[in-house]
Amino acid sequence: MAWTIPDKGEGDNDIQSIVFQEYLDILAAGLSAGTNRNDCVLSGCAITGGIDMTPAVAKGAVLSNGTLFAIAAADVTIGTADATNPRIDLIVVTSAGALAVRAGTAAAAPKPPVRTANDVVLGVVYVPANDTSIETTKITDLRVFPHRPIPLYVQTTQRTQNNSVAGVSLFSNTTGLVIPSGLFLSGKVLRVRTGGNVLHNTTTAMTITVIISYGGTTIYQMGTLSYGTTADADRTPWYLNFDLIAAGNALQRLVGQWMNGPTTMATPPTTGIGSIALDEVMGQSGIGSATAGIAVDSDAANRTMNITFTMSSANASHEWACDYMTVELL
Repeated sequence: MAWTIPDKGEGDNDIQSIVFQEYLDILAAGLSAGTNRNDCVLSGCAITGGIDMTPAVAKGAVLSNGTLFAIAAADVTIGTADATNPRIDLIVVTSAGALAVRAGTAAAAPKPPVRTANDVVLGVVYVPANDTSIETTKITDLRVFPHRPIPLYVQTTQRTQNNSVAGVSLFSNTTGLVIPSGLFLSGKVLRVRTGGNVLHNTTTAMTITVIISYGGTTIYQMGTLSYGTTADADRTPWYLNFDLIAAGNALQRLVGQWMNGPTTMATPPTTGIGSIALDEVMGQSGIGSATAGIAVDSDAANRTMNITFTMSSANASHEWACDYMTVELL
């Protein structure tokens, strides 16, 4: 259950049934996260109380200011209760991806504290005067799960690589996208779109090997992108489009398409910008799971999805560029 305000008589105190403006702002921020990539919960992060002042937060995943964070299960500590008045605290994930408690001010009629910028609020804690334990009944669930698709990653800064035979990730962090444990489970799909161009302005032959991996397992590899021995200063476009499908928590399949332009552009554009393939296509191949798929348990640990390019020869005139990438959760 998410973002549920208890009715009068349902919580420990009727103060918990008050709908504060802060709660409505939290709801609005979460519901708009699918379009503006702001602050919301993607999975898990439920809060459970106990016999002391350290409620437990379950593992999960959040977006804070559009950045994806994996949240490990952990306890948080609620500060010492006031001797006279109750208090309302917020349990949040900060913009740095850390669990934190935003303490309110004790008062006869307390209000929740103001959030710090890009806090993802998980819940509200009612702290009575002289309280020594935070039971689950004192916790109000304020997690907001937006509608899918949710953009997990957007990259528009161009990445380039040349004069190298090292396998290099297309992701800007060079290590791939960490998919938090429990997020990519049965019935969900990761939709990936990426593209760019290749320069082959030398008579030294070159091939590019493309590898898509998930959880350290290669799910797709193609090493037949041959650029021959003809030098050409024109850049040729490439485009990779695929869906990674969670047929089960530990069963993934892949379907998509790879396209790249000819080794020599017969009619490069004379006006404007862009990498658009022409009628002649050097490589255009469908991507599909020829077998049952791969078996990576997405609920047991965080898993990394990666796309790497490897050039067969090191030359300053051999260069690939990745102009953009998007990863969405469907």
